Amino acid sequence: MLALRPAAALASTIALFLGGDTAVAQRGTNHVTSALAALALLTGIGAADARSAAPYSFDAPDQYLTPAEDYPRWAALAARHRSQAAVIEACIADASACPDRLRGYREIVVQAQHLSALRKLTLVNRFFNSRQWHVEQSRRDDWRTLTDFLSQGGDCEDYAIAKYFALRQVGLAADDVRVGISWDFETRAHHAVTVVRIDDQVYFLDVDGSPRRNQTSYRFLFSINEIAIWDHVPPTHESEGERS
Repeated sequence: MLALRPAAALASTIALFLGGDTAVAQRGTNHVTSALAALALLTGIGAADARSAAPYSFDAPDQYLTPAEDYPRWAALAARHRSQAAVIEACIADASACPDRLRGYREIVVQAQHLSALRKLTLVNRFFNSRQWHVEQSRRDDWRTLTDFLSQGGDCEDYAIAKYFALRQVGLAADDVRVGISWDFETRAHHAVTVVRIDDQVYFLDVDGSPRRNQTSYRFLFSINEIAIWDHVPPTHESEGERS
């Protein structure tokens, strides 16, 4: 769970999620600038507003924000994952080549080869949620690759990112998997989950429990994957013109 920050710092919080550099985010397009500004209003939204919000959509064209590589933090994470991919692939091809941290992961990847997409989703979610990862409560909020997470554990965004890479590994398309960044109205903190589309149904993979079809306690702010970033914050009257 991400630590709660004051409203004045929300733009910086999202900039850290997206790029690690507030100045980088603010040098973006008017769309990016207005989206970040809108996030500062979120602390005034009550639980009733969250439950009346539109359901999560993969298909809303007005929610597209910018290519994922525009944000250095995500680009650096993806580059680290690619640099570790050879070890993962060698492990999957040959169990004797597996480092200890990847042995369990290899088992689910091999097992998933002939499963349906929904069963792959359930298998990946159960694998990560059944492990007793040590979640550090205070540390520099770095993003961890799948391999890093299997070695060190992590926070909610690390769970979400690890599941994202695992689902891509077992064959789900990038268009159908995202890391969703939300505001949790129950804990009043930022939270991250993996969001997946299968046969036009949306599933939410949290840090505990089975994949969920409904997620009424979260107000989604942004989503990200290897393709792009999507902005789920409705435009304010002031920023509507800039976003059109």
